[in-house]
Amino acid sequence: MKTMKQYNLKEMIMAIALSFAILLSSCIDDKLNLHPTDPTEDDFTEAEILGLLFPTLISTMHYAQENRNQMVDQMVGAQYGGYMVTINNWQGTNFGTFNPSTNWVDYSFSTIMVDFYSNYNKVKRVTESKGYIYAWANILRVGTMLRVTDIYGPIPYSQTEAGFEAVKYDNVQDVYHNMIADLNNSIEVLNSYILSSQGQESPLAEYDNVYKGDFSKWVKFANSLKLRMAIRIAAVDTEYAKKAIEEAIIAGPIVSNVDNAFIPTDDNPYYKASVSWGDLAISATLSAYMNGYTDPRRSGYMTMATGSTYRGVRMGIKDIDKSVYSGSNFSKPAFNAQSPLLVFCAAETAFLKAEAALKGWIAGGDSQAKAFYEEGIKLSMEQHKVSIGNYLSGTTSPEEYKDISASGNNITVSNPITVSWDNFGTTQNTKLEKIITQKWLANFPLGMESWSDHRRTGFPQLFPAKDNLSSAGFIGAVTNTSSRMARRLPFPDSQYRGNSENVKKAVQMLGGDDVANTDLWWAKKP
Repeated sequence: MKTMKQYNLKEMIMAIALSFAILLSSCIDDKLNLHPTDPTEDDFTEAEILGLLFPTLISTMHYAQENRNQMVDQMVGAQYGGYMVTINNWQGTNFGTFNPSTNWVDYSFSTIMVDFYSNYNKVKRVTESKGYIYAWANILRVGTMLRVTDIYGPIPYSQTEAGFEAVKYDNVQDVYHNMIADLNNSIEVLNSYILSSQGQESPLAEYDNVYKGDFSKWVKFANSLKLRMAIRIAAVDTEYAKKAIEEAIIAGPIVSNVDNAFIPTDDNPYYKASVSWGDLAISATLSAYMNGYTDPRRSGYMTMATGSTYRGVRMGIKDIDKSVYSGSNFSKPAFNAQSPLLVFCAAETAFLKAEAALKGWIAGGDSQAKAFYEEGIKLSMEQHKVSIGNYLSGTTSPEEYKDISASGNNITVSNPITVSWDNFGTTQNTKLEKIITQKWLANFPLGMESWSDHRRTGFPQLFPAKDNLSSAGFIGAVTNTSSRMARRLPFPDSQYRGNSENVKKAVQMLGGDDVANTDLWWAKKP
């Protein structure tokens, strides 16, 4: 294995030790104890030095750390994606009522960017932007930065080495194209590495808590990300996207549950927020759909509420009483402390293909769309180890949601759909809604993905916020937006203070005001 000569090893080891003193203290101590006084560069391989950085790089794709998860994946993703609702009043401030505090709006940008790039740039520098380790890091970069661009829109991507105080932003189309180019390069490099290292134990297995150093699975994951991204932009960048869709499918995305990507944890943040803190409940939208469909996955998604039923909480209740909604009358996420965090599952691949076939982006038309749609449902049922029964032929609709503590929160789905492909409407739009709705159910709790799907398609039909407390600074000129979900988050105030010129250019790229009511490029109807 090649050792690295062109960097200050002591500086690198100290930086790594400081960055991972809590997370990986035992691993670091084991290495440093070999040479407690003066380790030399020849005592460490590239994989040993850089491997310590990868748990943090992986973690930014779905945070396990409870505070980060709450601020990013719960408050924004899970809430705007229709999976969960935050039920702590926080002195009247909440994303669900469209009046988050300024520092909350900044959090997803500043935290993810710093967590990821402080480690990624070390990998880039040491590897000189070459080799299989750098290729792996770039797959993780795409998996993480996709979250950031889908939250805010234009972001710094092509230039990030110098930090974020004087860095230019890239428009969303360029970000997507650059990310897909990075995936293409990583896939090529890793495929070559796989061929050259057959039969050898991966030197990075101990640092990879998802696939244990199996880069053939990381290649599948990369193709899956590529397919996800290409579908996202296909309505506005069709010819480019069609090529990327075809390439990803031919190359091989995740199509079996054995290849699903999960981040393990022994302190699941959704469990902690709902059970230990009482800050989180299941969304009323999710319980209404799953109850109406008699979905066999319900017990795996949510706890049973009083009355032997599943009952979520309406998003956006003004001055919500935590003591009421954290009690047994309402369902919580059915995670335990050891439940792993989903990043990508095989069911999503099937639903992506179903949409592509329905829209004519791949061959097959309606019949192939139906086949992929039903395959996605079957894969999800298999993943959650439940019997599918007669679910595919279901003709029932989402149930009316009833809040037993406040009837003013009751609501129904305006134009309900069923599960059966051939039932209750045969238009392309109805079939697209079926695909996206079942994809939403299968992707629980990937709120960022579901929020993105809702923004670009309007599906699933999410219950609107009960109370809209937005100000012009968050939602924008249109204030009667209780019937709509937020479309993005405004750029951080910290960027206006430290990177003002570039942020102003980024706002111009948006094609609208820097508010939560402005559509991103891929969400604008062509």
